[in-house]
Amino acid sequence: MGHRELLAALRREAEEQAAAIRRAAATEEEAMRVAAASRRDEYRAEQERHREVACAVRQREILAEAEHGAALVCLRAESDLAQRLRERAGACLGRLRDSAYEALFLQLVGELPNAPWATIRVNPADTVLAAGRFPQAAVVADHAITGGLEAVTADGILTVVNTLESRLERCWPDLLPHLIAELRGRPA
Repeated sequence: MGHRELLAALRREAEEQAAAIRRAAATEEEAMRVAAASRRDEYRAEQERHREVACAVRQREILAEAEHGAALVCLRAESDLAQRLRERAGACLGRLRDSAYEALFLQLVGELPNAPWATIRVNPADTVLAAGRFPQAAVVADHAITGGLEAVTADGILTVVNTLESRLERCWPDLLPHLIAELRGRPA
C-alpha cells in the first residue's frame, strides 16, 4: 500500500469514526433530551400537585375563616336579639299592673317566709297596699321596682327579693329559647 492509499484509508477510517461518534453523540443527545423532557414533565406534574394541594389548603382556610366570621355575625345577632328581647320583656312588666295586680301582689307577699319584716321596698303605687299588709314595717317607695316587693328583717340577716324584675331575671334563661323559637316559627 502506498502512501496515498494509506492516507485515504486513514481518512476513511477517521471519517467513519467521526460519523460513529456523531451518531453516538446524536443518540446520547436525543436520550438526554428525552430524559430532560421527562424530568421537566415530572417536575411540572409535581408542581401542579403542590399547587393543587396548596390551593385546597388555602380554600379550606378561607372557608373556615368565612364560616367563623358568619358564626360570629350570627352570635352577635342572637346576642343583640336576646338583649332587645330582655329589654322589651322588662318594659312589658308594667302591663302586669292591670286590674288583677292586687291579687298578684298578695300572691307574691304570700310567698314570703314568716319573719319579722322591718323594711318593705315596693313600687310607689304599692305603698298603701304594702302598708296594709305590713303595718309594723317601714314601707319604702322604690321606682326601680315595677311590681312585687323586697323585704328585709330588722337585723338585715334575711332579705327576700320577690319583685317582677327578679322573677323575670330568674326565669329568663328558660324563657329566652322559647321566645327565639317562637320568633323563628319553630317549637322550642
